[in-house]
Amino acid sequence: MKKINTTLGRIDLDRLGKVDVHDHLILDRSQNRTIPEDFHHTDVDLISREVAAWKAAGGGVIVDSSPIGAGRNIELLNETSLHSQVPFIVSSGFHKLSYYQKDHWLYSASEAEIAEILLAECSEGVLLDDRNPNQSNRSSTKANMLKIGVDSEGISLLGSKLINAVVKTATQLEIPLMIHTEPGVPFDTLVDTLESGKVDPARVIICHMGKSLDLELHRALADRGYYLEFDEMVRPFPPLSELASTIRSLFNEGFGGAVLFAGDLARRGYWSCYGGSPGLPFLITSLNEDLLDLGFTQEILDKIWIENPQTLFSN
Repeated sequence: MKKINTTLGRIDLDRLGKVDVHDHLILDRSQNRTIPEDFHHTDVDLISREVAAWKAAGGGVIVDSSPIGAGRNIELLNETSLHSQVPFIVSSGFHKLSYYQKDHWLYSASEAEIAEILLAECSEGVLLDDRNPNQSNRSSTKANMLKIGVDSEGISLLGSKLINAVVKTATQLEIPLMIHTEPGVPFDTLVDTLESGKVDPARVIICHMGKSLDLELHRALADRGYYLEFDEMVRPFPPLSELASTIRSLFNEGFGGAVLFAGDLARRGYWSCYGGSPGLPFLITSLNEDLLDLGFTQEILDKIWIENPQTLFSN
């Protein structure tokens, strides 16, 4: 059986459980002030208790989707995972460019150099200091997810360089790739760029589909084999009823195997341990009850939380 790299070592696919495929357990803005202040949450004790509550509610592995230079702190992630006894899948790659100051090495490094850095994070260990990749020591934790951010401004020459490096690494290692998107992203151009790199759509998660709540777009992406990740359930917009209706339509049209759920609790105000709401356990407790009331079945929910992530990581 295929094994996945996590903060608690390599685990079998059948140990993934209910997977939150996109979250931000630790976000550390101490070295990057372009990250909003409300996105800073680094208290291991507080976060560990909330993650343990997620586990007690039936939750499994969580993908921490903060990549290089965008608030990732591998040492605090490892501590939080150890304290809560929940395995985290760590991400390499990059977020959207607005998170990187102009002196960051991603601007000057070549595509080949970037690909080499990403490959090493996945095969040798995540950098302890990703601001200085040529001088940093490594964690024993290896990344098992790659990320790239694309916003409504489209794909620049720099963005193309980063996408190419990430796609090359994901294809070489046969590990999943997630793509941060915003409303207005040129999805046709994005997909063409991905497929020019021979990426396997069955290993690609296109994130924040609730922000681009367009069933025709979702249908087209799913038909090409991409995963669609929805994480807007903790937010006031779009209304949960509208989001649920769109997702049910995907199931009714035979695209249920493409749907993934996540929390994306980047803001401190979403964490109950910081006095916010709805909190991490909400995703598999109250939210599930609300979705059942809106016409979902337990079979559908298990497919989204358990079966689809297992298939993604097995590809």
